[in-house]
Amino acid sequence: MDAVILKGTADGFGLRLNADAAVADILEQLNGLLGRLYKDTPEGNVNFTVETGNRLWAKDQREALDKVFDQYPRFAIRMVSSGVVAAETVDARVAAAKTHFAGGIVRSGQVLTYSGDVVFAGTLHPGGQVRASGSVYILGEALGIVHAGFPDNGHAVVAGNLAKLTQVRIADAVEIVDPANYPEASVCFINDQHLLAHDKLAALRQLRPQIFDQMEEG
Repeated sequence: MDAVILKGTADGFGLRLNADAAVADILEQLNGLLGRLYKDTPEGNVNFTVETGNRLWAKDQREALDKVFDQYPRFAIRMVSSGVVAAETVDARVAAAKTHFAGGIVRSGQVLTYSGDVVFAGTLHPGGQVRASGSVYILGEALGIVHAGFPDNGHAVVAGNLAKLTQVRIADAVEIVDPANYPEASVCFINDQHLLAHDKLAALRQLRPQIFDQMEEG
């Protein structure tokens, strides 16, 4: 079986790299194939998508692949896709999907940071901060800063007893809390105008149905 298979696409060419072939053989065949194609297409830039199949290319192998393309200035890799995912990527996705339960005391100057959602049932002092990449659900006494969706997850929410907070932050949006806006258990979210808005906690399912879908799937 060939180490490299060329196929035409709507906006260039595709290269399928045989996952069972030695990397050295792939690079050698690729160099020959690109050399012939370069002569046959004397004008214009050409983009390539590269499929590596069930093989992850290490950093040095990817650099070697780029060096082959560097010999042909009109040719460029538009995208590299693989049928497998690196272990560290899987770990990051699993962590982001977790719901953490936290208690204890967060004092002024302390920052608790979580990947995923967090249910906070402790005491958050003024000047302390609870920060999560997902949503933050407040069950305890929170007097400090809560930052959900850190750094750029605009779908996250802050929910619970929010009236005593100093600030609510979601992604890059910030609100100084006015207790009059949070008379009871509430949910704070980013609306369609990318502004922080709030509603009764009972509206959470309507505002963010995907949160309940994730819970039910789990």
